[in-house]
Amino acid sequence: MAHAIKQETAFVGIETGKLLLKAVLLSGGEVLCKVLENDLAGYRWLRSWLQRNDVPVMGLRVCLRLDMPYSEAPARALAEMGMLLCDAEPGPLEAYARGCGLPDGAARGAVVLAQYCAAARPAPWTPPSPAHVELRLWLRRLRAVRQLRKQEMACLDGHLHAGQIALHQLLRQQIACMDAQIRQYEAAILDHSTCGASLAGGGGPGLP
Repeated sequence: MAHAIKQETAFVGIETGKLLLKAVLLSGGEVLCKVLENDLAGYRWLRSWLQRNDVPVMGLRVCLRLDMPYSEAPARALAEMGMLLCDAEPGPLEAYARGCGLPDGAARGAVVLAQYCAAARPAPWTPPSPAHVELRLWLRRLRAVRQLRKQEMACLDGHLHAGQIALHQLLRQQIACMDAQIRQYEAAILDHSTCGASLAGGGGPGLP
């Protein structure tokens, strides 16, 4: 006997910002809007708001753009609450917006995200593992220190040619400290990658 396909009647689109989330709920022919803080209290308030509007949160399809800054934290939190998080990828989303005759940039709005969610039913997003998140943070920190080292190296010869010997020596010491930090980060990243490869049975990511 074939399984009955769940009939989805409510959809949410979320526009993410550094401090705020703009959420739009499509349910029963109504369009409801809510602005919340982009923090744990805001995510919980969103869940309460949905429940007050008679929308079950378990399995509720929620669309947001994970390519936008400040989007992964709410996505992870809402997924842990039982919602079905979907990544509205830029290409299909923008094609949908153009097909609806919407202007450029409209695809970022919460209303369009909710409408796209209802029309396209994009595939669910799987949150990355804690180990993967930690590895990305290590990689981000490594890139930041390397960029800072590059900037300081560009200043090094300038201090020497200007006769600023004390500054030159101090900068050399700082660069040596950054070199030590870079080696530590690289070793930590290699440990993470090796561990991940052992668990997955494959090769880990190389250093950037």
